[in-house]
Amino acid sequence: MCELISKQLLGISIAATLIFTATGCGSSSTTTKTSRQALPESIQNLSFDEHLNISVGYWNIEEMEKATEPDAMTQYIEDLFNITLEPIAVTWSNYKERYQILSATGSLPDVFATLTLSSNDNNDSATFSDFINTGAIRALPEDLTDYPRLNEILDSVSYTRYTDGKYYAIPRVSFLDPVLGATDAAMLVRRDWMDNLGISDPESFQDFADMTIAFAKNDPDGNGIDDTLGYNVNSINALGKWVILGIAPECNVYSWTENNGFYVPSWSTDAFKQVVKDYRLLYEEGGLDPDFYTKSPSSVMDDFAAGRLGALEYKSSPSSLMELKNRWDALNDKSFEDCVDVLPVFPAPDGIRYSNSSSSFWSESYISSDVDDTKAERILALFEFLLSDEGQDFCHYGLEGIDYEKDKDGNYSCLLDTKGESLTTALARKYPSSILFSGIATWGGSWKDFEVNDMNTLRYGKFATILASESANYCKEHTTQVSRPYAFMSYPKEPTEEFSASNAFKQFISCIIGNDDAVDMWENVLKQMRSDGLDEYIQMQNENFAKSQN
Repeated sequence: MCELISKQLLGISIAATLIFTATGCGSSSTTTKTSRQALPESIQNLSFDEHLNISVGYWNIEEMEKATEPDAMTQYIEDLFNITLEPIAVTWSNYKERYQILSATGSLPDVFATLTLSSNDNNDSATFSDFINTGAIRALPEDLTDYPRLNEILDSVSYTRYTDGKYYAIPRVSFLDPVLGATDAAMLVRRDWMDNLGISDPESFQDFADMTIAFAKNDPDGNGIDDTLGYNVNSINALGKWVILGIAPECNVYSWTENNGFYVPSWSTDAFKQVVKDYRLLYEEGGLDPDFYTKSPSSVMDDFAAGRLGALEYKSSPSSLMELKNRWDALNDKSFEDCVDVLPVFPAPDGIRYSNSSSSFWSESYISSDVDDTKAERILALFEFLLSDEGQDFCHYGLEGIDYEKDKDGNYSCLLDTKGESLTTALARKYPSSILFSGIATWGGSWKDFEVNDMNTLRYGKFATILASESANYCKEHTTQVSRPYAFMSYPKEPTEEFSASNAFKQFISCIIGNDDAVDMWENVLKQMRSDGLDEYIQMQNENFAKSQN
């Protein structure tokens, strides 16, 4: 069962602050002030006398890029650090290719976020090595004394040092507590459909299959029309991230698994054959959406929100549930609260209920090698601010004195009229740059995001906050997290197309929808790969990793 964002919040100050309501929180004409006192103490003595232009590459900041004038959050940062930000927007579909082109032409942004070390795909980690070997990015300073928050993060993932002993990546932390990685894989279900059909929580894969088949075939909404679907995943690359936890847990992310100190791709193990077999069953019997492999993430989300899909493999963080509820409210007349639940994971064949484990960070930020020391220092100072308590307040609540107030006891009060939207949505609408600032340095990732309190209710909505909290705590108390060899997984691999996780996944899809016996098809895939050198490739990656540890 079971993203996050962070900061301490708590309670309501009654004497000097405004009282929260479920729909908004008033307004204020108070102005905020830009002062070096807003900076973490460690960087208050750094010189920002020289004005600098800093280009920043990030996902989905087109509005910020097109704006003729910076919004107030951008202006605050530019004034605080004496910089002018030059946003460069990339999309989720083009960012890898875009950065490769910019790297090849020597025109990378000064700082940019992308996915390399934390990817399950060998070719992404190979891109990390390529960035370094071609001189596209610069190493972080050896002395990070002025940046204690950043230094703490790097110490926690010391295995991300390159073979030269230097750090190049700034990990964008997702989960400060590893347990919260469980929320990265969840099954959202139509609880009302289960009740209509008399279905209890599944206790095995077969129970789950039977439930999804019933959703597709037994008119769960009672309208007398054959218009419902069983199960699908919001993003095809995450197919099985929750379901496979109850089949072969170590295989649920198509990455590497360890056996007595030797590492192999999970999809090459015997256990994965059962995954192939079970997914063919889901597909043939109608439990899995017959068009699962062609639908976009948006269309799958709309299927669930509009009442066509009964089980959505997704996430259970507050922000993810908020996004889903927003879609639901736009497309469905029924109450989200009355219809939707997070399904407890069913036990694996060994009787244990497993939950997902994810790296503490997902994606990374890098500094271009064209950046000189002065600009690099300013970029790191900006990151240190965004990682600080003050910076997290800024990212999550906006501008102090305009969008929120904080009293001497640390209680927060919202000043922004949200007009019934979640605070996160209202801030993004008011300040398009909030997308950049809330994610470029860290995703957040603490239990404070899962606390049921007034500010989280404003950020995500009451039901999303409650459901996320219940789901995370269920995983903490009742499941065992899958163990993963993160040091090996993040170590740069030799580039390969045939033996990449993405190619293996494509072959897996072919076996699901194929006509011949699914397991026979999969065994033939592995036979061909081994004939082409899979075992030698695996041996080479193990040897390279072993050398790096000496």
